[in-house]
Amino acid sequence: MVFKTEKVKQKYKNSSLYLSEKLASFYTLRFIHKYVGIHKIYKLKTVKIIFGFLLLFGAGQEYAQAIRDLGTFFSPGVIVGVLLMLFLSTWLIGSGFSVRKMKLKSFDSIKFFIISFITFTIIAIFNLGNRSKPSHIIDINGIKIPLGKCIDGNRKIIPNENERKEYCECFAEKILNNPKLKDEYQKDLENNKIDIVFNKIQSNPLFLELGIEECLNSIEIKWSDNIQKSMIETWKKELKGSEFELTNNIDEYCNCMMSEYKNFPLTMIIEEGFNESTVAIEIDEKCTIKTIK
Repeated sequence: MVFKTEKVKQKYKNSSLYLSEKLASFYTLRFIHKYVGIHKIYKLKTVKIIFGFLLLFGAGQEYAQAIRDLGTFFSPGVIVGVLLMLFLSTWLIGSGFSVRKMKLKSFDSIKFFIISFITFTIIAIFNLGNRSKPSHIIDINGIKIPLGKCIDGNRKIIPNENERKEYCECFAEKILNNPKLKDEYQKDLENNKIDIVFNKIQSNPLFLELGIEECLNSIEIKWSDNIQKSMIETWKKELKGSEFELTNNIDEYCNCMMSEYKNFPLTMIIEEGFNESTVAIEIDEKCTIKTIK
């Protein structure tokens, strides 16, 4: 009888030990699963936050560049793109920092949108201010000329930075080698206003004598999406508010012009006197008739 009782006790003891071990294993696995799950969540949140701020950094840089290229702060296409980036960055950063799922109309979403907007604004202002400082200064016959704005402003047309430097240096040299143009534009060139000089000089009668196309001889320029977009934006800016807009759809006109221009090499389009050529006149007449309201 005593032996039987001891046997029963040992049985229950073994059962309790087995149950304790199973429970310990269960809670250990549960802890590991929970820890690993939390670790993955935090890792994902960190990635979202980093990616959100990288988007803001890129958007701020591109907006600053667009302002310089287009000469305006309020280009509709640029503003729409910026807003999309702001909303996406707000969601990424907000969901990364928030403990609970962030709702669109919540106070948190407004708070993180303000953070995103302020970050974007600071980056854009910094880029605008940084690019306004004189850079890539060269010496031409004892005259120091900053080429930074010219090099940066032509990146869509000439992707290679070294080629842009050569082009801008050639452009500055041609102006300073002309006595009349030198007297008129030297001060602006020295004061880091080469972009303003570039726009002004095109309406100067002496511009045709410069031979700017020679500066492009060694550069291979091909059609790209950026060049097409830039040209269309420039045309729209020039035509907006004109009498032509009253009679024609300028969006369709610009798209028609680009569609026709792409059939010719870009080097031909930017050649001196192309706008007065038979080809250019025929394209203009065709697109004008096609886009009458």
